[in-house]
Amino acid sequence: MSERNASPPQELEYAMRAAVDNKTLPSAAELLEAAERLLDRVLRTDCESRESALDLLTVDALMTRALAIAAKDPNLLEEFPEQAMQRVASHGRDQS
Repeated sequence: MSERNASPPQELEYAMRAAVDNKTLPSAAELLEAAERLLDRVLRTDCESRESALDLLTVDALMTRALAIAAKDPNLLEEFPEQAMQRVASHGRDQS
């Protein structure tokens, strides 16, 4: 997960690694899928605990990393960002 020079805080780094099953170099798609799984878990709770806050930060960090990877890949740059945002935005719509 250490693709960039600036590392996230240790607790966030651990949460990101756990979300991708400790895979060393996950793809943009794998990061997006991990973010979606974690987002679904958060949306099933009341989001009132510290753990929920870490989970939400982890979702954000996974999405950011996925988009950064996609931005460097000419095959993903065109469509991945919009598809990723649409996929994430669709979560929780039927949670009412």
